[in-house]
Amino acid sequence: MKYAVIAVNRHVYNTFHYEIPPHLVERIAIGQMVEVEFGTSILHGIVVDFDEESPVEITKPIRALADPTPVITSLQLRVAKWMAENLLAPIGGCLWLMLPPGLTSESSYRYTLIKPDAEVRSEIQKRIINLLAKRGPLTANQIARMFPSDINWKSSIVGLIKRGIVEREQIFNAPTARPKVLNSATLMIPPEKIETVALYLGRDSRRANVVETLLATSEHAMQHQLLMKTSGCNQSVLQTLTALGVISVENHQVKLAITPEEAWKYIIQVRGIQPYLNILYYLAENGGQAFVKDILAATKCSRSHILRLVDEGYIRVEGDEFIRDPLTQFEVISDTPPPLTADQQAAWDAIRQYIDYAQQNKTLEKQSTDAHIFVLYGVTGSGKTEIYLRAVEHVLLQGRQAIVLVPEIALTAQVVQRFMARFPKRVGLIHSGLSIGERYDTWRRAREGQLDVIVGPRSALFTPLSDIGLVILDEEHDTSYKNSPISYTPPYHARDVAIEMMRLNRGTVILGSATPSIETMYRVEQRDYQMVRLSQRVLAQRKRIERQIEYLHLSQARYAPTETTEAVAIDLPPIQVVDMRDELHAGNRSIFSRALQSALQEVLETRQQAILFLNRRGTATFVMCRDCGYVAKCGRCDTPLTYHTDNEQILFCHHCGYQAPLIFECPNCQSKRIRHFGAGTQLVHKTLHNLFPDARIVRWDQDTAKTRDAYQQILQRFLDRKADILIGTQMIAKGLDIPLVTLVGIISADTSLGFPDFRVGEHTFQMLTQVAGRAGRGLLGGRVILQTYQPENYAIIAAAQHDYDGFYKQEIAYRRQLHQPPFTRFVRILFQHRHQNKVMQLAHQLANILRRKIEHSSFFTASEVIGPAPCFYARIDDQFRWHVLVRTQNPVALLTGIDIPPEGMLDIDPIDLL
Repeated sequence: MKYAVIAVNRHVYNTFHYEIPPHLVERIAIGQMVEVEFGTSILHGIVVDFDEESPVEITKPIRALADPTPVITSLQLRVAKWMAENLLAPIGGCLWLMLPPGLTSESSYRYTLIKPDAEVRSEIQKRIINLLAKRGPLTANQIARMFPSDINWKSSIVGLIKRGIVEREQIFNAPTARPKVLNSATLMIPPEKIETVALYLGRDSRRANVVETLLATSEHAMQHQLLMKTSGCNQSVLQTLTALGVISVENHQVKLAITPEEAWKYIIQVRGIQPYLNILYYLAENGGQAFVKDILAATKCSRSHILRLVDEGYIRVEGDEFIRDPLTQFEVISDTPPPLTADQQAAWDAIRQYIDYAQQNKTLEKQSTDAHIFVLYGVTGSGKTEIYLRAVEHVLLQGRQAIVLVPEIALTAQVVQRFMARFPKRVGLIHSGLSIGERYDTWRRAREGQLDVIVGPRSALFTPLSDIGLVILDEEHDTSYKNSPISYTPPYHARDVAIEMMRLNRGTVILGSATPSIETMYRVEQRDYQMVRLSQRVLAQRKRIERQIEYLHLSQARYAPTETTEAVAIDLPPIQVVDMRDELHAGNRSIFSRALQSALQEVLETRQQAILFLNRRGTATFVMCRDCGYVAKCGRCDTPLTYHTDNEQILFCHHCGYQAPLIFECPNCQSKRIRHFGAGTQLVHKTLHNLFPDARIVRWDQDTAKTRDAYQQILQRFLDRKADILIGTQMIAKGLDIPLVTLVGIISADTSLGFPDFRVGEHTFQMLTQVAGRAGRGLLGGRVILQTYQPENYAIIAAAQHDYDGFYKQEIAYRRQLHQPPFTRFVRILFQHRHQNKVMQLAHQLANILRRKIEHSSFFTASEVIGPAPCFYARIDDQFRWHVLVRTQNPVALLTGIDIPPEGMLDIDPIDLL
């Protein structure tokens, strides 16, 4: 072992050989992070292998270990290699997906003054020399903070370096992810001695000396000359105290003119003792120990007061590592598994048998088939989560760990509480909404074996657990499981990575959904995946139902018994389709149909709850001049601006965040006939408030749920029945289980049907089915009103009938006829650049290269290049966008050896074609 093979986080596809210094030979291991020189920079790298020989003659030595413990597990390394090969992505980018943010840092420069007496003429150089002379070595960031942004200090310091006046050294900036240490203070003296010792803490004061001397006498009086000698004061001090009314002088006799209590307060004041007393008394009142941060907050003292008490030996301060756990905010009551219904039991038996088989044959050669993949197809509310909990419990009993993926951060709170109740103190949470410290501490605890279950969106899949035996993807159809190709981040799909991960580690994958993706169901048909069905909607356990009936004062509850005597079931909610064209013909121009208005009125009168769904934010989706047709567009994206009225009337771009004031006059023809078209959640809120002014309404979209906890607060308000109607976008379509929701209104079922994407039918059906599933999950039953201008669309017809099987048969027939996935695979190469000609030229060049490769090879006869063409969103944030689409059976083989320029981003099996 002479060389370490290292991957760096740069857009390079190769790994690099580095010489292992003798002092690291016994300490270095695969998966460790190291510091290396890479070109003229210093980078972090990860050891992926060892080698006795190097393919290049001259190699650089590893500079240092960045972490004594491997940051990548052996399973993660194998998965990263698979991702790199199958996504044609740099291995470094795949590995860095598995690290928490802030663990690695970029290199910087530190500057040291060598010749402080050097003569320079430049005022900037003089200022740099003075800075370094006064403060010592400084980093580039520290120097930059000393100069205005318009001053080019870097060119000035280069001149100082060339003359040998300043020395430059490349260093790493401190990582932002590091352990948090909380200092705690302990009281080291008995509480009754606090006042005594405090006298020695204050500043010197001859006035205080006089008062203390008088307090020490029995009559609080002393002869004039003796007092001055004893206290060390002079006549002027006595005159000052007399003027202040602290003492009195009669017949050369000095007496206290105030009470002993007032005298003590005076001493505290003039000596500045109060901060020390506050600290000592706070500790005494809190059992003799408290965190330093709490002491400072409660007493308003400074750290210098703490240090003085430490120096005097009155308190002791020690540092303890503080674990930043985002789950401490949850109050969880332990849970016991309920009895299963018959179809739940059948599904669980099938999954359990494979989990047992995988454990018993774990030492055999890793499986090459897809037998470990289960599709848990269950209608909304059928109890899929209970199957997840049973499966996790089973792998934990085997000594293995589990990862549970959810599509949205907003769903993690509900899901994690279920798992915490079943597996207390064994669950960790990871998602991008957490702080860097919280993600880092959860990652470390998982690496150290302190956690067994990880819950979170797709990034949670890369948690470094030691032996993962189960990965669950809830709502597996959701597009958020696909990582978009942004800034060269590998565009992986969590489903595919999870399947490969469990194939390598002899584990199990559960793909749960009420509306499985077309590709997943096709794999079931091909017998690659095993399906288990949950066809009954489980309401709750019978005892809980009886308590709810009593609580709600119901004379009749809408449920039916199941084969399990302890559980009851409920039907899926009926869906009423309203043709909005008929509403227009009847003179109703409101965004609410007559049926929906009537249903909302009934919900409010009976004190029930409703959900209104519209997958568009804002008040109007575009603003247009009715005379010349001008549409207000974003100057950076060429997309229509959305009209928002939350705090002020603005036009807002949902792509780049650009804002503009609302227009009242057309900038093209100066017409005043400006019209707002389309509807968003803000308009729904406003219209609803006008119709039902007494209704309590909350809105849940990206405009109202911007902060980390905002969505949880909105949801909790609705759960606590402090709101009657919840308006929301796709955030409300997934996972919500609110028993008093008896009505779901879908304002417009057509919002996505016009997009040029072959998946629009599938996405529409899934969204409508999921939203409809929020209704009728309680004792009161429920219904759905679906408004549409296209009631004849096959996706809307199937969703209205809760008919997944019928929708799948029609959709898969279309896909087969049009030769679309899953019967082939797509590749998208997206080009972005500030100059349109540049991006167009690059796209045409690549398309020609691919066409020539297809034409000159007999292996790619079924492949086809589509385009190049501008994207549907042709410009975003001042970046012009063109793409090339490729239809092929073997993307890796076709694209291997094809150089894609830096302006292009490769996405195999893309979800987004817009």
